[in-house]
Amino acid sequence: MTPILLNQLRNLISSSLISKLSKRFDETETLLKKTVETSICTVLIGLSNIIENRHIYDKVIESITGSEFYTSLSLENGKLTSINSSFEREGSLPLNLIFSNKKGRISEMISNEIGIKSETAHAVLNLAVMVTFSHFLSEKQKAKNIQPALNDQKKLILSTIPEGIRVILGYSNFECEEEISPSSNPLVTSNFTASLLHKFFKL
Repeated sequence: MTPILLNQLRNLISSSLISKLSKRFDETETLLKKTVETSICTVLIGLSNIIENRHIYDKVIESITGSEFYTSLSLENGKLTSINSSFEREGSLPLNLIFSNKKGRISEMISNEIGIKSETAHAVLNLAVMVTFSHFLSEKQKAKNIQPALNDQKKLILSTIPEGIRVILGYSNFECEEEISPSSNPLVTSNFTASLLHKFFKL
């Protein structure tokens, strides 16, 4: 099962944007897409680690609200087809707030685990944090709405992150649990999904 939060954020990234980014960073589209998804999951887990510290969380939101990336953001049929390249510099501040001195190690681990260049991993992690928080801001999602959804989906999100990154994030003892197959118990899956949607979109 793919975490709902990841699906929402992943669906913002159009195939044409992946194609543009892959040409820009000289990486295959398959690896670039995997890097984007891994980076978004990494940002979500980093967010879950700091969301109770409202001082840090507010600083992150403040850094996104006034950014060139966020103010120039536009969607076409619900997807990002092009973006402002300012994410490459503007993503550093929110990442530093979320991960402190681990940011460099995390981007290097993404590079090693997926098999992309270090500079690509660094840039895509910056993109991931800008897209994630820009989405929350544009949807007017508050921390009190985001936190329950993160808590509910944390294990699913962690299971999509390579082990090396989980270790850096402080989850060295995490073990991926075998998921329930929708075909074996569709009612459980349906109720679980409905519950998460209710919690995430509840005002």
